[in-house]
Amino acid sequence: MSGKDKYYWSQLRAALTAGEWAAQFPAKAPNGTALSWSELFRKFNKHCSGYRDVAEVASQTHALALLLAANSKDQDIDSAEFPLELTNECMLPEERLAEATQGYEVLKKLESSNFDTLNFALAYYAYALGNPSECLSQLKKVPDVSHVNEHIPANLTIRSTTQSLQVPGVAPSDSSATGSVTSLNYEVNDGRAWAMTESFRSLCLRGMSHEKLYPSEPDKALAVYSEALPLLAMTASELVSNTAPIAASGKLNFASFTRFRELWRWVEYIIWRAICIGARICDIHREDTHNSLWSWLGQYSACSAYWPSNFRTTHRCTISVLYIRALVLRNGSPLPPTDLSKPPPWLHTARSVIQEYRAILSVCTRFPRAGERNVKVEEFVDLCVAVWEASGAVGDYAGWVVDVLWWATRMTFNSQRILRHMTRLLHVSGDTPLAKRTLKLYVQIVEKAWLASGANVTEFTDTNQNWAETLIAGSRMLCKSASLSDDGMAEVREAGRLLTLARTRLDLDELEIIASFDLADGVWNTVMAFKERDPHNRPNRLALAHDAFLRSVEANPTPSGYYHLALSFARAGPKYDLDQAIQNAGLAVQGDPKEIRYWHLIGLLLATSEQWKAAEEILEQGADIGEEEEQAAPVNGHGTIEGLPDTSPERSPTSPPPAFILNGSDVVMPSAADLLLPIADHPAPSRQEMFEYSLQLRMTQVALNELVEGAEGAAEKWLEVFQWIAERRGLAATAAEQDKNPAGMNNLKSPSELVLSMSRSSYEKGSIDPPPTEPTSSSAPPADDEVLVPPRPIPITISPATPDETSRASAEKMFGLGEKHPDEGSTSPTAVNGTTGPRKRSLSLDRKPKKMQQLLKDQVKQGQARISTISKKIGSGVRNGPLRNGSMRHGQLRRTNSTPDFHAVLRQTSYQASSIHSRRRMGSIMRRDSIEPSISPPPPPPPALPATESKWNHRSPRETRLESDLWLMSAATFRRLGKIEQAKGAIQEAEVKDEGNPAVWVQLGLYHVAMGQPQHAIDAFQKALFIDPDDVPASVHLGRLYLTPEGSSRAPDDEVDAANVDLVAGMLAHLTQGPGWDVPEAWYFLGKAYGMQERKDREKECLKLALELSERRGVRDLGSAIGWCI
Repeated sequence: MSGKDKYYWSQLRAALTAGEWAAQFPAKAPNGTALSWSELFRKFNKHCSGYRDVAEVASQTHALALLLAANSKDQDIDSAEFPLELTNECMLPEERLAEATQGYEVLKKLESSNFDTLNFALAYYAYALGNPSECLSQLKKVPDVSHVNEHIPANLTIRSTTQSLQVPGVAPSDSSATGSVTSLNYEVNDGRAWAMTESFRSLCLRGMSHEKLYPSEPDKALAVYSEALPLLAMTASELVSNTAPIAASGKLNFASFTRFRELWRWVEYIIWRAICIGARICDIHREDTHNSLWSWLGQYSACSAYWPSNFRTTHRCTISVLYIRALVLRNGSPLPPTDLSKPPPWLHTARSVIQEYRAILSVCTRFPRAGERNVKVEEFVDLCVAVWEASGAVGDYAGWVVDVLWWATRMTFNSQRILRHMTRLLHVSGDTPLAKRTLKLYVQIVEKAWLASGANVTEFTDTNQNWAETLIAGSRMLCKSASLSDDGMAEVREAGRLLTLARTRLDLDELEIIASFDLADGVWNTVMAFKERDPHNRPNRLALAHDAFLRSVEANPTPSGYYHLALSFARAGPKYDLDQAIQNAGLAVQGDPKEIRYWHLIGLLLATSEQWKAAEEILEQGADIGEEEEQAAPVNGHGTIEGLPDTSPERSPTSPPPAFILNGSDVVMPSAADLLLPIADHPAPSRQEMFEYSLQLRMTQVALNELVEGAEGAAEKWLEVFQWIAERRGLAATAAEQDKNPAGMNNLKSPSELVLSMSRSSYEKGSIDPPPTEPTSSSAPPADDEVLVPPRPIPITISPATPDETSRASAEKMFGLGEKHPDEGSTSPTAVNGTTGPRKRSLSLDRKPKKMQQLLKDQVKQGQARISTISKKIGSGVRNGPLRNGSMRHGQLRRTNSTPDFHAVLRQTSYQASSIHSRRRMGSIMRRDSIEPSISPPPPPPPALPATESKWNHRSPRETRLESDLWLMSAATFRRLGKIEQAKGAIQEAEVKDEGNPAVWVQLGLYHVAMGQPQHAIDAFQKALFIDPDDVPASVHLGRLYLTPEGSSRAPDDEVDAANVDLVAGMLAHLTQGPGWDVPEAWYFLGKAYGMQERKDREKECLKLALELSERRGVRDLGSAIGWCI
């Protein structure tokens, strides 16, 4: 065979496979001259003598393709929005039938040649002319349509009776049945690519013929299409295996698509039609020969990687939507995944489909004109949110959805749907400030559209349900944010405005929405009661909140509703009912046994009712949540713990019922909004939040342990907590090495390896546990261990709050205003968290139960039975406790046993000097006659570890505050154990972590009280108030020192400066009207100040209220442990 023969065979086959039917010059002559279709056929007939029938079949195929494409601009672009109905594709309109019939007759005259290409062409014409039966008859003449090798004879040098468009003279081995071709050009040249194209086309025609002939039996057509699955695998392995979708340069490579365009057209037809049929008849929960939908979806993903985004956009939009819907319906779960460290496996597939769909929408949609909407993009956004919800709605996995939403804002104009989703997603992903701005924009847009529509629901006003749900969720978001900030009044007021707007479009028949609204209203009244600090409005707001919670659980009982109702029953006031609080907390646990805060609440309440064993068991079960080794164990109650309702037995897993993507009658794609779940009452916790909640619960376990077993037992419990932290942060590897060298003061280091990203923390200021900055998170105790006592203690110097006596006097005026921070107490091992928060509680102060008991008995004249529990619940030992337990002056340090080796579970980290002992930003004005602490050089810094870049290395201000609080909690534990030097070192580390933490100075003041240095203690407390004038524990401890100048709880009245008494009375009077309204210590010292002023009636009222509050106090303050709202 001559060179020109082979050349024109190759050119003809390449032109047919490329499918550029409308191209003016589809081929070139050997000298590079462009050839038209007619010229190509002429040249072929001239140089390839004896193959005129081949040229005629190719010519008529070209003519039919032009007729089919005549009614559309581009046959690769379809028109319908989401086509589901399999229409008359590949059928000619009536005006084209006559012309096509002429070509059909020409081909029939060649029928005597009886080669496969001719039969395929006749079947093509028969179907295009509307004769599916005749199409099937022609295809029956081909023994095995899908077997490509049958269409390419083994001996290509001999004219076969079943001949295809192969090049004569090509060696048989070059086109063997199993051999993989190494060149795309070779595939074109040897006829294999065109043979595959004809096979796909014929299978598609046969399947469409079955659709026409058997419309009530779609499974027959699907069975025919399924014959193409092996051929699709062959296509991927042989034709495109050597052409990657992305070239080495990083650009998209569509070389295989350009060369095999006609093949890909028929492949897309088959896949699209098979998926549309499978979506109606295939169970998405099964994969077998009768349920092949997932096979087709997988083939689509494999093939579409080689298609440009503008190819068959409408069909591919439909396939993408069906694919995503199938993934959501099959894998969706309203519960977050068990392992928050990694997303579910199917999410990767979903995101791949979404990424491709996004690229398709970028080229097939445009920015809307006035009065229009980009519906496809809005539906796409709903699908993305549905995927995220189905994967567990975890904020850690929301980043990719937020990226899609930002992209969607460039494809739409003020879409309320996108803004609604963006508000929610930004909030759960941690960007609350931007979520607030987006919510504001959503409200503005929908409000204006509502007014423009005459208060009628339109596509621009959002539905009443979406409007109400979004505003209710927005109100809850603002309330939670306000509860975690110092001020937040503007946010709380905005939350109330949102509820007012939501009320205008509430559907009173929708009980779930009504219940959600009542719950949000109760949360808003609760936060408003704490934030506005109005003693006259507070009781009314708390009563309104309680009634709203009752209405909410009555209309639609939810775990969150029971949780907030339990908190309301547990709150000080006329609605206080501990039994009801325990019962409702149990119902919350029963409704959602995976929510650790519900377990934490019931444990706290059981401890308040002195059910120690039950509380311990509940907290243990709550601590197991999220632990890998406990995943198989049941997490719900077993009915043996008092106060926790029994749960129904678990059901054995059963096969899910059959599910289909589409109903048989669907001709329009269902709305993506149907896949969306109702907005959750509160977002699923992220990994970091789960860590915070678990740590808070373990802090309560330590507090309970100290209450039952004493500080020594609590110190051992803290070691377990730090071991748990190390395991969660991957720091346990060096524990064995550090065990060989017990850490001493010279080894005291900050736990920089522990990045504790928590929303709130509590730190201990004595024996109580005050509230953290954020009501839902707290910090674990800082670790310090038994140390080798250094030769001399580290000096601690104080930068006082004011530089001179004049400014000190003015500052004392300011200190009359104070905000409530947690304070030290006798029953809890943790102290106040110097962090800022909606409420900060001071618990008991020091331990001297009998004297405090007698004092309150004398002044309030209550019964002995009622007072017997004060030693557990109020600041017992207000007098002399610190001095006796830790004073160097008296030389009697309590509990000299060795402290636990906290540092054994932490790696050594870089040392940083503390400003308390090495940096003076303000000149110290301590009195020269005060007792100075012993001085010794600071410990040498340990060798620094090389810094490694990781996501845990980045610390937010909240995280550093929490780490600081952890060290302060450690300091309080050491102080109660009599380990004064270790307490001092822990305070230094806390100051290094967060020098703006007022709790550092409160703990330093308590340290000086224990050292018998009252003036140093006063300076430290004033420094805390200089940082935060509303700090509750600083105010309470400062008031105590002013009323008992020598550190004893009772000093002769003539030894107390009257000016100090007036200062304490004014400071605590304001404090108890605001943030300290339910802190018994604040009321106690206020009563004592009133007594020194001879205001006996007010003294009696304050002491009575202090007694009532102390009797209701639990092992930890609820606000600091779990917060007052979620």
